[in-house]
Amino acid sequence: MLENQEHSGNSFVQKAARGTGAPHRAEGIYNKICADLQKGIYAPGDKLVLRELAAEFGVSLTPVRDALNRLVGERVLEMRPNRTIAVPIPLAAEVREVRRIRMEIEGFAAAEAASRISVDELEQVELACDRYVAARKSGDAVVTLEANRVFHFSVYAAARMPFLLEIINGFWLRNGPLQHLLLQSGTPRFDRSDTLHRAVLDALRDRDEVAARKGVSDDIDYPTNDIIMALAELRESQGR
Repeated sequence: MLENQEHSGNSFVQKAARGTGAPHRAEGIYNKICADLQKGIYAPGDKLVLRELAAEFGVSLTPVRDALNRLVGERVLEMRPNRTIAVPIPLAAEVREVRRIRMEIEGFAAAEAASRISVDELEQVELACDRYVAARKSGDAVVTLEANRVFHFSVYAAARMPFLLEIINGFWLRNGPLQHLLLQSGTPRFDRSDTLHRAVLDALRDRDEVAARKGVSDDIDYPTNDIIMALAELRESQGR
């Protein structure tokens, strides 16, 4: 698991700090774990230990257990036979299925953004694009993963379709850990993202819906084989 840093950029991150009373504790913990999953703080196979999280949040075991059980019920986390809760290590077929869905819905969001984006929103995307390049060059894994997420969500937010954004948020709970694994594996995936992010930015400037969709879809598609290989190696190392 990577060391966490606080950033904003989507609903889970913004909601994580809300609520201090008992009724809000489980919800706050749930939102914080979701934000960390999206940001790539956790990798596939990472265990979420009840007592450690309770100590981190300064709460009893009950709200942490409630939050984790909710994520297990949503199939974001998995309950192993020994009752350990962990980030799933998806199979190749699952990775390919999620890739196809993400290419459709996130590509659609980018196309919609190209037709609706404002000058201010375009400036935010350009800033996110530049910050991603700087983050990758810095070699800081946490900053790089978060900058990548912020870039994508700055594009999707410009589509101004809140229900669509909610669906994309759900898929990024599963995508964040895979991005973590990919960065750890040493693949050049993030080098190529520089070029693809810039292509998306240019498409938004030109209001080219087809090019915007293609840029985002390509960014989702091309690391798939690297992800599958890294997951297979991880599964083998754990004897699974």
